[in-house]
Amino acid sequence: MTFATLIQVHLSAKFSMTDKEKLALGLMIESVMKPDHKLRGCAHNQGCYNELMGWRKKMLDLLYQHERPFHEVFFDD
Repeated sequence: MTFATLIQVHLSAKFSMTDKEKLALGLMIESVMKPDHKLRGCAHNQGCYNELMGWRKKMLDLLYQHERPFHEVFFDD
């Protein structure tokens, strides 16, 4: 039987950032969210569109972790 333990990890990154770093983080998130039709077309042509979107989600998840004061980490026992 597997048990999952939930631990809240305090991420103080945003709270220790300068105002310029906070603005830059917001712009980075915006740049990843912004659709790039040419890039996505290339991904369709190369047959890796779903993988590209998977990487996009991973990057957004990582960036959003720096915006939240806490994030949850799951460990399987």
